[in-house]
Amino acid sequence: MSKKGFLSLGARLLLFLIPVAVGSLLVSGSITSLYANRGVDKAMTRLLVYKAEDFVRHVDSQWALLLENDLQSDPAYMASLRMSAASYAVTMLRSEGEWILAVDDHDKIVFSVGALSDDAAALDGVRAFRPVSGGDIHIAGEFAGEERIGFGFNIPALGWDVYVTDLKETYFAESRLVRLNTAILVAITVLVASVFVIWFIRRSLKPLRSVVADMQRIVQGREFGQRVDPVQNDEVGELAREFNQMSDYLEHAIGRLKDAVMQEAEARIEVRNREHETLEVLGRVSDIRDEETSKHTSRVGEYAALLSLRNGDTHEEANLMRLAAQLHDIGKVGIPDKVLGKEGKLNKEEWVIVESHVQVGWEILKNCSSPILRAGADIALSHHERWNGSGYPSGLEGKDIPIRGRITGLVDVFDALITERPYKDAWELDRAVEWITGESGRLFDPELVELFFADLQPVRDILERYGDKGPEDSRISALT
Repeated sequence: MSKKGFLSLGARLLLFLIPVAVGSLLVSGSITSLYANRGVDKAMTRLLVYKAEDFVRHVDSQWALLLENDLQSDPAYMASLRMSAASYAVTMLRSEGEWILAVDDHDKIVFSVGALSDDAAALDGVRAFRPVSGGDIHIAGEFAGEERIGFGFNIPALGWDVYVTDLKETYFAESRLVRLNTAILVAITVLVASVFVIWFIRRSLKPLRSVVADMQRIVQGREFGQRVDPVQNDEVGELAREFNQMSDYLEHAIGRLKDAVMQEAEARIEVRNREHETLEVLGRVSDIRDEETSKHTSRVGEYAALLSLRNGDTHEEANLMRLAAQLHDIGKVGIPDKVLGKEGKLNKEEWVIVESHVQVGWEILKNCSSPILRAGADIALSHHERWNGSGYPSGLEGKDIPIRGRITGLVDVFDALITERPYKDAWELDRAVEWITGESGRLFDPELVELFFADLQPVRDILERYGDKGPEDSRISALT
């Protein structure tokens, strides 16, 4: 049953966001101020140390000049050094409460610049805070009759004790006030904001949680036929109604999508099967004309896929090789019957015609849109190239030969050796392996030869599964 809300969700969110935003700003501002004050304190303390270090550098540089010129015993130059140090100290003062004092090892004031002018009081402070020879001392407490913060250090070369101090009251006054006010403000802000947020969230989110829980139950269970109770007649209710409309749409869309996916899957399978069947038939065209073996192209495809996988290619590339390699001799359809079927030895001109089958195969397949047919074009053109450049049609050498052509060229020759032909008996597997291994690095890619013969059992399996039914008439070897 619908219930009317007194305020819209937007109005309630405003009531929630305004105090939270203000409170967040106050809290973040307070925390920032707190850390800023802490940083200021550290920076001011470091400033005193830095002033001390800077003063030491200045005096040491002046003293070094006197030593270089052997003037350290000249009273006039020593007086000049004291005046220089005092002048430099004046430039270091930043506030009215700051004071810099230097005394020698006889407790005589070398110079005193800044807020304190009472020499007796100054010497009292010196006696209370005396730096260890070669060391430093931090001043925090009564110094020369005043509460001061500072830093005392010794300049051994001159026998001076130097004190850089500031009034503690002025040094920490602003920081203490900021920290106190910030702490009070932060405490009040956090308390008020926390109470308000807890109350408001519990009250405002209860109906929304109910609607969201129903939505999750429907989505997780894929039960889009069920409906969400709007609960309230506001934005939460509108959300529930929109979700219900979406559920109706999804319920119908999912049904249509399932049908479409099933139809597309069936169509893809049908297209793939037809394409593969067509390619296999096309690959056997050369066998019909050349009649070397009834299943030569199938074996070449299987060997090529096996070697492709062993060479690190993906299963997708290996499957492509299985089909594309079967097209390696498709160009023989362009060889005249009187040459292709000639009995006896071919003359030079006839061999040139036979060798042209690689170019014919390339021309047939090169402009096809199918990736398999394009790969077949590359294989048709390059499978008679040889590793040492003695192949044809381009005399390519080494890895300039496309990898697909190197793979197909190797397995094509291998199959020609181990199967029976009209002009030769089938070689034993070991003899074929030995011959091809001997030609590794000359006719064939040595890496591919090593990979192909690494495990001969899959090779035997392919030969057994796709073995020829019997010899057939031919005079053109796969070695051509």
